[in-house]
Amino acid sequence: MYTDTELRSLIGAFAAVLEYPAGATLRAAADAEQALRESDTASAALLREFHDYAAALPPGRLEEIYTGTFDLDAACHPYVGYHLFGETYKRSAVLVELKSRYAAEGFAVPANELPDHLAIVLHFMAVTRDSALGEEIARDALMPVLDRMTGRAKSEGFDEDPEAPTEEKDSEKRTPFHGTLEALRSVLHAQYGAITVAEPSA
Repeated sequence: MYTDTELRSLIGAFAAVLEYPAGATLRAAADAEQALRESDTASAALLREFHDYAAALPPGRLEEIYTGTFDLDAACHPYVGYHLFGETYKRSAVLVELKSRYAAEGFAVPANELPDHLAIVLHFMAVTRDSALGEEIARDALMPVLDRMTGRAKSEGFDEDPEAPTEEKDSEKRTPFHGTLEALRSVLHAQYGAITVAEPSA
């Protein structure tokens, strides 16, 4: 278990790692790795792997990897509502609700981003004054979504494809960003406990 201050700091670091790279990625990965070094050595190792991998890349390459990981792979889209509800009215309701919760606390969302982007939700969790709301978001949204993004459950928005990649090909597509998702999942499960993820209805 983490204290409220520790958790906010850690969630904020993950948010910076999982947003589109803009200069703070390596520092955030190092901060998260250091914070996890004693409490979760496996997750700390994943953050160290990410940091070292990203630090060795030529300029612009991390942005390309980010896009390939999150924007071009339907199973790993960074939108929480998409994984929970697909492109349905229920996702639209989630977007409206998130905007309302954000506005109530003066939390601004970039004009070019949707409020259910994983990094945006994490940034909000790191600053919200309502710890009960933060836990609700973690348990009801982020934890099941991270199970889907890490391949443990099927996302509502993921279409079945007879030509879909095999498990072997999926492993070839993995990047250190996937390791960061695994580490975030571990942190949330350690803090809030395991949950049972129901398969989406057909």
